Amino acid sequence: MLDSGLRKTFRWTLFTDGVIIILLGVLGALGRMFQAISLPAVMGVGLLVAGLNYFVPYLALKNSKFRPVWLAAFGALDTVFAALFLSRAGLLFFSFPVLTGLWMIFAASFRAYMAYWNRRAGIAKWWITVISCAYMILASAAVMAGAGQPMSLMAWNAFIMTGVFIINEGRKLFA
Repeated sequence: MLDSGLRKTFRWTLFTDGVIIILLGVLGALGRMFQAISLPAVMGVGLLVAGLNYFVPYLALKNSKFRPVWLAAFGALDTVFAALFLSRAGLLFFSFPVLTGLWMIFAASFRAYMAYWNRRAGIAKWWITVISCAYMILASAAVMAGAGQPMSLMAWNAFIMTGVFIINEGRKLFA
């Protein structure tokens, strides 16, 4: 079973990640009103901060027997996609909605592993992560559906809801 210190660490990691994802959704939705906002740069910086948000607790828990691999996996995923958005190299091969949808699909698959880890760690409400994972897969389809055009308000709402789901995971799983 996880001690209260680990629960607090995981809870705040998920809270912070959820807030970052919600902010990305709000900035993306408002980005159409403000032409000065470079959405790939905003996504890149947001994902870089989210990646660091996962790496810091992973490194801090180096002596813990409950050091979850999913923290490092999320950190690496967010950092790689941040580099793709910031360097614009990813945008040479994919449109912004496709690259964003790919990030959501990979994040959903990592969440599936996180659900498995939570179950193995004896967390009673591990299935909440499965619901979050399923939502992210559906949301990624909505984001990638408009691949030839700018991301719609519905796609940015998917980001906001994803952030809400992540915050809910932290609140319910690691209370």
